[in-house]
Amino acid sequence: MGYRSEIAIAIHKDVIGEFLTFLKTTKVMHEIFGQYGFTLDKDFQGKGHWLFTESQIKWYTMMEEHYPEVDAFDKFFDLMDEDEKTEDKYRFVRIGEENEDIEERGGWYDSDLHVLRKIAVGW
Repeated sequence: MGYRSEIAIAIHKDVIGEFLTFLKTTKVMHEIFGQYGFTLDKDFQGKGHWLFTESQIKWYTMMEEHYPEVDAFDKFFDLMDEDEKTEDKYRFVRIGEENEDIEERGGWYDSDLHVLRKIAVGW
């Protein structure tokens, strides 16, 4: 069971090479591209950007031994945030099960990833 989140990660085409190089050094490519079922759109916005999505993932950070794919993304975000040239080349949005549990990282606002809250009537 466990706590589940919905996530979306947009990676600008300018840093896909850096992302793949980073993954090779973390040895979790299999987990990200196959084992855990991320949906990957390799032509996001029709411009060659990448968009990862998952609607029922256990997104636990700082638990590398149990969730290496989450740790790899988190470390990649840290790396992107350290450089002024790349901090606006990705966008991460996570919504947890609880209403207040929303996390956003990255300054690529043109990716159009954002949280939209609305009231639904009925199921």
